Amino acid sequence: MPPEDLISASRDPEAIATLISGLSAYGRLYGLPNSPEQVQGILSTLLRLYRPEQPAVLIEAMTHQVLDGLTPDDLKNAIVDRATSALAKAAHRWQQHLEHQAQGILAAYVQRYRPNLTPEDLRTIVTAVMPLLGEAMADQRPLTRSEALGLISQIVQTFDVSGAIAAAIDPAYLAIAETLATALAQRPMTEAVGETVTAYVKSHAPTLINIGADLIAAALSAVLKNQVDFNIDTQLSVIDENLLIEQVSFQLNILQQSPPPSKAAWAIADQVNTAVEQYRDHRASSVDVTAGLVSGDGLSISSPLTSTRQPGDRPAPDSSTLG
Repeated sequence: MPPEDLISASRDPEAIATLISGLSAYGRLYGLPNSPEQVQGILSTLLRLYRPEQPAVLIEAMTHQVLDGLTPDDLKNAIVDRATSALAKAAHRWQQHLEHQAQGILAAYVQRYRPNLTPEDLRTIVTAVMPLLGEAMADQRPLTRSEALGLISQIVQTFDVSGAIAAAIDPAYLAIAETLATALAQRPMTEAVGETVTAYVKSHAPTLINIGADLIAAALSAVLKNQVDFNIDTQLSVIDENLLIEQVSFQLNILQQSPPPSKAAWAIADQVNTAVEQYRDHRASSVDVTAGLVSGDGLSISSPLTSTRQPGDRPAPDSSTLG
């Protein structure tokens, strides 16, 4: 959506009034957090429930606009009716559901893998949990950026490591905790791939908005061939390609956080571009760097560039190659 259309669409008086009323109702029912990230996350959920057809970019623009102009009097004077109260209750239920799932996964992970977890590491681990929530949620709707950041902020603020160690764990969370451990073990490779994709976009596709699985997988293949340049342990094998692609996709597409590329990433971005161009030249159907095979939670999980697996397939535990 062009910027001028985005600005125009975000100035929807009816939706803005409903958002303010819904937030006022939410505050009266449950209280509002002090964190702007968490408040914008609530606004994002309210708008997504009120206008489910809205694209994520418009949700972000409108909630940011409302939060920027919001005053205590706006909330105090807002007219709260049955409809906006119901909207607030639905938003709270959804956020509580997400938080419950994330807290359960974290508690299982702490008990099994990190009983000495420090607060300094918590945000990184919580962020890695976010793409895994699709495995725990019955209603698999992709999170918006504001919802993800708000949820991360909320969990970092409230998660109790000592309480998690003593908590009873739902067995359903143990398998997801194992996946989380794998994701974190692969983090050096994940960071290198994210940097390489960012360098590729800046160098070769500056107008690209959606980062697809094809592109992430091509970057992963290039990084694997150049691990020494990234100071990655050459014994580190990519245990789960799909999982790594999910993590990078979440960081770049949902959080929209582009890591500053290293010198190695800039150099290897050219290799990625060459691989993409060669693939396009030798295949009748062109590679799509904006999309890939899609999992149930809306994240691209595999790529024809490097893999013939279908969604849901998992590589062998010790695999270091890309099918």
